[in-house]
Amino acid sequence: MAARRAPLMTLLLLAACACGLWCSLPGTSFVQPPMARSVIQEDVAKLAAAGALFVPQAAGARLPDEFVAFAPIVDVLPILPIFFLLLAFLWQASVGFR
Repeated sequence: MAARRAPLMTLLLLAACACGLWCSLPGTSFVQPPMARSVIQEDVAKLAAAGALFVPQAAGARLPDEFVAFAPIVDVLPILPIFFLLLAFLWQASVGFR
């Protein structure tokens, strides 16, 4: 059995080295080089200005007339993820946190 492991370990080591070399080639990684700092600051400034303009309008937004009857449901929808978290905790408590 030891004789059979040696070629398998060699093949695994070779595959790991090949992956490492492939990842070290330029342009093959998922992380791109950082952009110029001034471009990023300009984008942040534009987003902040746009947010300041649109936030008051979003606070005063209304549902279309056809959907006004569903307003109580729409008010509760943002809380639903918290209920799912509590349900998961309750479920784990009921099975003893296995």
